[in-house]
Amino acid sequence: MSGPRQTLTVVIPVFNVEPIISRCLDALTWADEVTVVDMFSTDKTEEICRSYSNVRFLQNKDYIYANVNYGFDHASGDWVMRLDSDEVVSPELASEIQEEVLAKPDSPYSGYWVPNKVFFFGKWIRYGIAYGPENRDGPVGFGRRKILFRKNTARYACNTEHEDITTSGELGVLRGHYDHFSHRSVSEWIRKANYYTDRDVERTDVLAPTFRLPRPGRTLAALVKVFFDLYVRRKGYRDGLHGYMVCALNTLYLLVFRCKLWEKHAWLTSRDDLVKY
Repeated sequence: MSGPRQTLTVVIPVFNVEPIISRCLDALTWADEVTVVDMFSTDKTEEICRSYSNVRFLQNKDYIYANVNYGFDHASGDWVMRLDSDEVVSPELASEIQEEVLAKPDSPYSGYWVPNKVFFFGKWIRYGIAYGPENRDGPVGFGRRKILFRKNTARYACNTEHEDITTSGELGVLRGHYDHFSHRSVSEWIRKANYYTDRDVERTDVLAPTFRLPRPGRTLAALVKVFFDLYVRRKGYRDGLHGYMVCALNTLYLLVFRCKLWEKHAWLTSRDDLVKY
């Protein structure tokens, strides 16, 4: 160990998360700074966030990952950690970050993969979406995500709502995990999927020379491939009915996105042939 303990800023993008934000912030009272980037919530999100002494509350209305970048830019810590409001850091992960990362400034790593447990509709999902190639050598039921970085070594390109973060330097792997309490109900999943696909479609130029409208036949093949990968190859069937629902809904996401692309293209190229009502 050499040099003083380094500091951490946790960046959380939020919008109308009154029912769940306290659970997230309660697990971060040890962090030097928590920068909440709010998209002008209309509920009590701001009031709750400002009640925590280590929270810095900012407002910015942009795409979700652009708001994360905005939080990175305003972070004062030597390290930054990216979390969502439905994610909760475990005590084990909190201790590991403090003892193995912040207390060791000479660490060779510029960032870390961190294990996570994903919950869908009230059940811990161990396979399918949680059994990705990045964690095939890890324990069953834990995904792995890049969420902790030295400041100025990670950033989102902000091209889509489900892109990976771009990092520089070597990444290590932590042992402690965080819980991701994703989608409490099918209705919540539909609401979020509608939001995410709308955001991706609005920034897709369907009239660009390089754009190719997806063909129905190829889309059907892509849907079969996605479901087979999640449900069979990544063993989603082992999570029972919940596993089937998660795999099916993630397959449906692709269909909804492509249907919205077809819809946008039709209104821009064949408006006179469509009935307005």
